[in-house]
Amino acid sequence: MSAATESTSSNSPPHDFRPVAIPTLDGPWHAAIALVPILGTVYQTLVLTDVTDDVIRKGIEGEHYAMIWTNVCWGIATIYGVFAGIWAMARYGGRDTLLVGVAWFAVGNLLCGAATDVPTLSVAKLVEGIGKGMVIVICRALLYRQFDRTVIVAIGFYGVVAYATRPTTPLLTALINDSLSWRWIFWVNIPIALAAFPLVLRFVKPDRPPQPLRLPIDWVGVTLFVAWIVSLAFTFGWYRKWGGGTSNAFMTIVLLALVLPFAQIAWVGSGLAASEHFRRMIRVRVYVLAMCVRMLMLLQMLAVLTIMAKYCVSLRDYPREVGGWVLAPATLTMATSTFLTTRFRRRELRHFWLFVGVVGCAASLWWMSSVDNFTSKEHVALMIGCWGLFLGLLPPSFLQDEVEGLDRRDSLYGGAVAVVFLITPIVIIPTMTSTIVSEWTDRAFDAQRMNLRENRPEMEIAAARVADYYRQRGVNSNELSQMTSTVMGTAIHEQAAARGIQSGLRFLSLFVGGAGLLVTAMFVRNDVVRHV
Repeated sequence: MSAATESTSSNSPPHDFRPVAIPTLDGPWHAAIALVPILGTVYQTLVLTDVTDDVIRKGIEGEHYAMIWTNVCWGIATIYGVFAGIWAMARYGGRDTLLVGVAWFAVGNLLCGAATDVPTLSVAKLVEGIGKGMVIVICRALLYRQFDRTVIVAIGFYGVVAYATRPTTPLLTALINDSLSWRWIFWVNIPIALAAFPLVLRFVKPDRPPQPLRLPIDWVGVTLFVAWIVSLAFTFGWYRKWGGGTSNAFMTIVLLALVLPFAQIAWVGSGLAASEHFRRMIRVRVYVLAMCVRMLMLLQMLAVLTIMAKYCVSLRDYPREVGGWVLAPATLTMATSTFLTTRFRRRELRHFWLFVGVVGCAASLWWMSSVDNFTSKEHVALMIGCWGLFLGLLPPSFLQDEVEGLDRRDSLYGGAVAVVFLITPIVIIPTMTSTIVSEWTDRAFDAQRMNLRENRPEMEIAAARVADYYRQRGVNSNELSQMTSTVMGTAIHEQAAARGIQSGLRFLSLFVGGAGLLVTAMFVRNDVVRHV
């Protein structure tokens, strides 16, 4: 959820994306390399624990549902960190604010690795989230300013280093966990992040304003939005814990989630006239659409890598390192398509490639939903690699539209609107996907148990074959029934879990296809209107 807010501000003026020469390894490239430690740590936290999530939970002896508190604290802190970064950047400059955010992030990771239970990890996530929010709202715009008129090169660099590397992060965390411990998953970020300090001070241009600018932040509006996001998180995250509509606590949270948006609209509306809101919305529409494309990419990374990591580690019982290798091919294919689309670009074709990317991602997710208990890991890796190839077509499109679509005067307003369109689906859709996986797993498990209880012919044949297998190996009659029941129960559970994963991926495929085609159509319509 929180990582998605990384795009809420781009203070760079619009650029003309004409063909440019690739710059040599001078100032701009030194600045880009100086930011690599930040892009390799702060930007990877969205998928950091996909393969090792249960190890961390068991390490702090946390209950499954209680872990939502760590995610909520992280999300709250990140949102406040985003707006704090915008406020501080106007006063002290982007470079200094970036370094303060990196320091907060490093302290947060120190505390995360030292956590002993859910409350201490939640507090640590608050610290880490503040630093992450301050960094992600500044880093991209700061990078673009270093390249100036060759900003398209910075876009390609950012797309590859900040995004395409993420499917490899679960593999790295699995290796760290196996060789050291889960605590080093957090602690290893500290020296890498701190290495950015001398590099940024040396190679990134200072941008402290001569006179601090007063940029008003509507903290009440931000708080109302945060409260709404928290209510959504508990609504979808604890739906099964509370028992749905039969629980008073669940209905209270649902009511709060329905009321808070109207309270936020009423509060924001009291500050500006409706006509002014309408004019600003028209001016920032391209930027908001670009944020929606970013949202589609980030929620796919969050949901797909999480689901497939659980499929590999929990359902197929692969070693964590093997599960990481299965996810890693998406890095290579995504980096390739992002680089090629940026390097051999034609500006007028960027929305065509967006269309291809959306359709390809939806089709790949539908193909991925065919996985079952017998799908080979090579086949799964091929599916993920194909998905990454189409996913890599999205960053060159939305990163370019972000630069062009936001005027400096509307940066704060556009960023605030973009947060709503960006964070809300990332909170709702992955959580809904997880709920669908659990619900369909339970439904399939109940159906299979009924088939076993009612002595369906297929189940009788399967049970007889299992019993015959053990009988031929000398198992006596006292143990035969127990071992047969154990095998049948395990098989039923695994089949039900596979059915739940299939249903969740199909839901995600339909959402990505539908929402992506809608956003693409709105982009095309905007281009037509602009040219007319």
